Amino acid sequence: ITNLLTEDNLPSYHREIAENFSQDGAWGTWVGRWTAEENRHGIVIRDYLVVTRGVDPVALENARMVHMTQGAHAPANWGGFLVNVAYVTFQELATRVSHRNTGRVCDDAVADRMLARVATDENLHMIFYRNLCAAALDLVPDQAMPAITKVLTNFQMPGAGMPNWRRNGVLMAKHGIYDLRQHLDEVVLPVLKQWNIFGRDDFGPRGEAARDELAQFLAKLEKDVLKFEEQRDRLLAREREVAERKGAGVAAR
Repeated sequence: ITNLLTEDNLPSYHREIAENFSQDGAWGTWVGRWTAEENRHGIVIRDYLVVTRGVDPVALENARMVHMTQGAHAPANWGGFLVNVAYVTFQELATRVSHRNTGRVCDDAVADRMLARVATDENLHMIFYRNLCAAALDLVPDQAMPAITKVLTNFQMPGAGMPNWRRNGVLMAKHGIYDLRQHLDEVVLPVLKQWNIFGRDDFGPRGEAARDELAQFLAKLEKDVLKFEEQRDRLLAREREVAERKGAGVAAR
């Protein structure tokens, strides 16, 4: 449901990228093509959930209406090409991870194949945006680096604010669909490594300051990840103990 409602807000995403990338020439072609491909994801996930009766369709539609009416809006200070292309690089990869892991825990071969295909689409989109950011780092490193730092230090998934967002996010983190460790190890660090962020020597003072800020943020994020994992492990251990006691009680009766 979380993945579907995220995809549902496509009109908002289309507006954001059209305004920041423009609809002229090749960019217009890309915006239209990207929107059409993303629309497939919402269609196929909804069809699967409705056909399999996996959800209450009325509750799903009510949540869709709330979420799309709210829309998705970039922060006021996030305008411009570089910040937005940096954001979608990490966002597309994060969405790929979430879709792929959702398919794996569904215990259904159809859902697994479907979401693997959706995840592949998201990966192709991510590579396109990642290559654009790589070119920006080569061309204007002191503009690109602050944009990347701004995105990562304020990162939020596009579905934030939907009905039951926090509750569903906790469930997804608890069951290994998308959590802080995956965000750091499977999304943030691989992309930064691909761009050679901490090995570059072409930054001026502005770029160096942004890279230092990012390094400090990543160090704090690693500590937050360890704290999160410790808390989750304790929670899961308590749940196992409760389940074992209940099982023992049933066996005794």
